[in-house]
Parts: sequence; structure tokens; C-alpha cells
Amino acid sequence: MWLPFNIEIREQDAATIVNLLFGTLAILFLIESRDNISIAAVFVLVCVLADGADGYLARTRGQGSLGFQLDSLADFVSFGLLPSILVYYAARQAVGNRSLFFLLIVVSFIYVVSGMLRLARYNVAPQETNFYGLPITAGGLIIALYIIAGLPPIGSLLVALVLAGLMVSDIKYPKVRNTITLAIVGALLLLILLLFALGTSYSIVALVLLLLSIVYVLNPLFRGYFR
Repeated sequence: MWLPFNIEIREQDAATIVNLLFGTLAILFLIESRDNISIAAVFVLVCVLADGADGYLARTRGQGSLGFQLDSLADFVSFGLLPSILVYYAARQAVGNRSLFFLLIVVSFIYVVSGMLRLARYNVAPQETNFYGLPITAGGLIIALYIIAGLPPIGSLLVALVLAGLMVSDIKYPKVRNTITLAIVGALLLLILLLFALGTSYSIVALVLLLLSIVYVLNPLFRGYFR
């Protein structure tokens, strides 16, 4: 599809725009009310699915330089900026006052800057079979799942700091291409979204997926498991 200003939007770019749309909606929901933390966290899962669809289409149909840049910009909003705001509101709600305001700001700032650096490094580095540093999508997903699983909100500060460090590290993480692994993750994401839409408890499913995500984080200790 060609837009009036002579920019072609391909199918994979449309998936990227969906990613950006739900990331932006999640931020707006948080601004509207702190009670929307769970909704915003669930929207991160939609962004993950859209990002996965974008990646699949890019691999099978090719990706131009425009699509590559669009993907990074959308990922920064959905998996960099949004999770940092999620952590801030989740921890702030748990504390109930402004006593830890400075700490919350610092942690959120560290995470969003680390995410930006992670994406910038990926954009200029040669494309290889591994990621250097934890992918920002994985970081955003873990924070969202932590919140959705109903774990102690104040703990999200430590989680965010660990993920920030991993994103800017030189640790090698594999690009997951295993069909069975991707199918399981996709099915669990869809199940959480379905249970959320039905108003049914989804914390157990979120916890299972969170544990799988932690296994990926620990992958350097078990090289080749996800290949």
C-alpha cells in the first residue's frame, strides 16, 4: 500500500504499526488511571505478538530499510518506554506514597536508556545468528508477565535493573527459530489474552510463560537449548 506522501507500507510494516498502536494505547491507559496497570501489561503481550508477526513476515518476504527503522522505533515505545512506565506505576502503587519517588524515577530512567542503547547497537551491528545483549522484546515481555502474574510490584524494580544490565551486556542470546518453541510461546500469549477478555484468572498461565522467559534469560548457561 502506497501512502499519499510516497511511502510504501508492506504487510510487515502494518504489523509494526499495530505494535506501536498498542504500545501507545497502553501508555495512554496508564496516564488515564493507575488502575489500568493490568490492561497496559496485557497490551504488551499484543505488541509481542505483532512484533513476532513482523519478524516472520520480514524473514519470509524480505524487509527494506524503512521497515527496519520502523521496527526499532515501535520496539522502543512498546518494549522500552512502556515497560519503564509500567514499573514506575506498579511500584508507586505498591508504595502508596512519594517516599521512593526518586528511586522509581532512576530505575525507570535506567531501563528506558538501556533499551534505547540496546536497539541502537542492534541497528548498527552486523546481523548475525545471535543477539548481543538481551533482546528488548524479551525484557518488555518479562516485565509485563511479572506484573500480570501478580508478583510483588516492588520487586519489579529489581527485575527492571537486572534486565537493563542484560540488555547492554555482551552476553550472546540466540535468535529463537525453533517452531515448537515459538508455537508454545504464541499459544500461551493468546491464552492469556483470551482469559483476560473473558474476565477469567490468567496469572497461572502468565507465571508459566514467565518461567519459560527466565529459562531464555539463563540460556547462556545452557547454550544451544533454544536453537
